[in-house]
Order: sequence, then C-alpha cells, then structure tokens
Amino acid sequence: MSPLFTHTGVGNRPVIYAGRFVDLVARVNLPGHYGICGEEDVPSRFSAAVDEATTLIVLDPRSFPFNAMTEDRWDVPLIVVLPRGFDAASLTAKFSTTLFERLGFFDRIVTPDSDVWKGLRQRYCWAENQRIELTTDDPGEVAVNLCALLEAESTPEAALCDDGYEVSRYQEGGDFRRDLRCIKAVHRVQAEALKPRFVVTRGERTDDVTIRVLEVGTGAGHWAGSFDSAKTRFFGVDRSEGMIEAARSNFPNQRFDQLGPDLLLPYDNGYFDLVFGVAVMQRNPPRARRTLLSEMWRVARPAGRLLFLENLVTVSQREESMIPPMSALEFVDLILEETSGQVVLEHVEALRYPQDDLFRGGVLSLLRLGVARTR
Repeated sequence: MSPLFTHTGVGNRPVIYAGRFVDLVARVNLPGHYGICGEEDVPSRFSAAVDEATTLIVLDPRSFPFNAMTEDRWDVPLIVVLPRGFDAASLTAKFSTTLFERLGFFDRIVTPDSDVWKGLRQRYCWAENQRIELTTDDPGEVAVNLCALLEAESTPEAALCDDGYEVSRYQEGGDFRRDLRCIKAVHRVQAEALKPRFVVTRGERTDDVTIRVLEVGTGAGHWAGSFDSAKTRFFGVDRSEGMIEAARSNFPNQRFDQLGPDLLLPYDNGYFDLVFGVAVMQRNPPRARRTLLSEMWRVARPAGRLLFLENLVTVSQREESMIPPMSALEFVDLILEETSGQVVLEHVEALRYPQDDLFRGGVLSLLRLGVARTR
C-alpha cells in the first residue's frame, strides 16, 4: 500500500496511478504534495484519490480500474502513459471504448512512437499538442518527468487554453490545475449539448461529401477535435494572434484565420453549412455583437445552421461562477434584428454547469432562411 497517499480533500493535488509500478514510483523523489495509488489501493482509496485530484497521471493503463470512473471523475485532466510494444491498432482494440473515446483536448497522451501517435490522433481527432514525448520507459523516471512538467505548467502564463472563460480570473488565489478541472467539467456539459447539433448538421450525407464548418472565437481550436477531418473542412477565426497560432499548432490540417479590428469574416456569402460560437457574444460589447452576428448569418448558406452557446441568464450571478451572464431577451432581439427575422429556431436547450445551482447556459440552434446577402 502506498505510504505517500493520504486524503486531504477535493481538488488539492495531482495524483499518480502507478498500478503495478507503485513500488518503483514510491522510491523516486517526487514533490511531497503528490498522491500515489497502486493496484491494492483501488478497493478503499482510489475513488477518494481521484475525487481530490487536480490531474490524474495514469502510468499503468493496463491495470487501471475503469469501472471506478464515474462520469464526474472523468472531468479530472488525465495524462495517460501508453504501454510500449503495441501498435495503434492493438491499443485501439484494448482501450478504445474504455479510455481513448473519453480523452479530449484537456488530456495528454505520453508515447515516444510517432506512428502510434499519428494513428491514434487521426482516429480520435486529438490535438497535436496533446502528445508528450518521453524517451525513458522506467516508471519512476516517467513519474519524475511528468511531475516536473506539471510544476512548470502551474503558473497562469503556462495556461493550455484561454477557452474564452478568462482563465486567469479563476487563477487568482487558486490553483491553475484545479481550475483546469473545472474548465474540463464545463466543456463536458457543453459537448453533450453541442455534439448532437454537429451530427444533425451532417445529416444523411454520405462519407464522401464534405461539409464546411466555421467557429467564431475559436481560441486554441479545441472544438475542431469534434469533427472528422476526412468529412469536414473546419475553419476557425479569432481576434487573438496567439490563439490562432496555438490553434494551428494543435490542428495543423485545419484552417484558422485571425480576425481584423472590423470583425468582418474573410469568407464568401453562404459558404458554410454550420457557423457556431461558444461564449462569443457575451464576451463582446454590443456593437461587436451586432457585427459578429450579422457576419455569421451572412456566411451561413441558406438552410444552413447558426449555433450559439451563451450564458443566457438575467439574474445576478455568484462571484465564483465561471461564465458571466447575458440577457436571453436581449440576445433574441439582437438575432431577429441582425438577420431581419430570416431564421427559424430549430433547437433550444438550457445548461447547468457543475458547481452551479442555476441553469446558466443556453444553446440556440437556428436555420438560416433567405438568399445570401452582400456586405
């Protein structure tokens, strides 16, 4: 039983699941606030360890207790060390449904094998920067290297992604890794609402038909991983040069463009099957909202979709809530005004984020009517 594991409360420190390698990991010099779990800790201590973890390092996925991972426990950011000596097909057969299909933009994968990484990245639409390359296969050395990486990333300047939620705001007086767990939890709720809308956009088109998708306010591009690049031409725009550079690095096969100060989208009228934004309108002043909404309507094709995920609550908000509010009535009036009423409401859904008491988020899916207009 690991002598380094004690329970200290929710969201306090990184945890290493060492599995069969627990004795090797316990011998190396790790930061004192890291927890370690082995196979024999699973019945009594593993759940508590995951519940308190800011990051979960999985050194031994072959012995990992997947059945103990309830839905909210998957919100912890994961670093998964892939076992060596297996190709992408073998790893897929072993871990596809239990692990790989649950890994997203806020998780990392450790493998030195470029062929394995390429095969898995293409299959699961992972971002290029999710990969960590380590040359050693000694479990103790791997643990030391990953702990050093986490310590280096524990500052606001090392944030993985702005994600539109002013991450630095939540780092004040707090811990970036804990905040990242909260961001991943919010993303899970958003994905559960958005991905069915993405599927509906594709409809019954055959696999050889490519659809065009635009995300406005793309940040580091993590929603690009929701689309199969073989069937989708994904475009992302953002005003931040740094975010666009990060997005291009994360998804080099997709297109990302920087918006100019006029906020006019650099695309032809009626070009996209889907135009969407996540927390875009609420982060911009009224004049910018009008321009962005008008432009999004312009570049969507007739019968194409406009999709918005915003905070649509008019009541006051707790200080610690992650997303600032925006009036639902104001937003609906703005949509009708800037589209001249040439939209049909297809789907609406309220979202409640983890740690929130109210349903603060809202999804609106609209079908675009009319013919393409000029600027």
